[in-house]
Amino acid sequence: MPGDTGRGAEGRPNAGFVVTGDGVVAVGGFWSPAMGDSVVATIRAATRRPLRWAVLYAHHPDMQVGTIALRRAGARVVAHPDTRVLASEGGLDNLVANWTPVVGVAAMLGFEEANVPDRPVTGTDTLVLGGRRLVLIHPGPAHSAGDLMLWLPDERVLFAGDILVEDGLTMVVDGESATLLRTLDLIDSLAPRVLVPGHGRLPADPRALTAATRAYVTGLREEMRAAVRAGRSLTQALATQPAADPRRPVAPDSRRRRNAVRVYLEMERAENGLPEAPGA
Repeated sequence: MPGDTGRGAEGRPNAGFVVTGDGVVAVGGFWSPAMGDSVVATIRAATRRPLRWAVLYAHHPDMQVGTIALRRAGARVVAHPDTRVLASEGGLDNLVANWTPVVGVAAMLGFEEANVPDRPVTGTDTLVLGGRRLVLIHPGPAHSAGDLMLWLPDERVLFAGDILVEDGLTMVVDGESATLLRTLDLIDSLAPRVLVPGHGRLPADPRALTAATRAYVTGLREEMRAAVRAGRSLTQALATQPAADPRRPVAPDSRRRRNAVRVYLEMERAENGLPEAPGA
């Protein structure tokens, strides 16, 4: 199920499903209970086989708030067990209050927290269902601590989640830029025939999207490293970045500025002999 195109990370995420001889696996971003219901309805229109699993890309609200609809349809949840993201730091009520204006009150009807996994994945795991192999990959905290990708090796289809976005501006505010770069190398090594990003159109050439993302992240790391080495403060380093829009936290300019803050702090730690990521 394609989400919105041309809106970067602000649009509805992409979701999909895999039909096997023993049931269905849904995968993707379920950004509201209404969208979750729509995914279930699409599956029901395609097959009468039972919905067995729902694979979550991550634990940001756009990726998991609609999970309850899939649970009610019989799915068990596959996800990374670390559900922490910045959006949830104020608690569930605060997350819902902030997310409801984005999707609308009607779309949030029936919401219940449902993203704690029945099958936690912290590395690589293979789900075999109805004769098909579905490889679940946690590459580390690239976009977020709870990143998960779904790889169909026989078909060479990769559901990459928000590790990749159509405009190449992956957010690393909840992740680590170095891990994102390693993950891009991993994706290239898989050589997917079809690559499904978390948001936006599917690239005609998967390597073009990983290359664009790599160029952006590498350039930002180099710029922030140079700023730290030149003794420039965070405020001074951010002078080269566009202003964020407080009403649109994942608009392109907002992503650029928020990423710059994160990467500056990573480079500052590295220059002081510390691991780039706190707690690493």
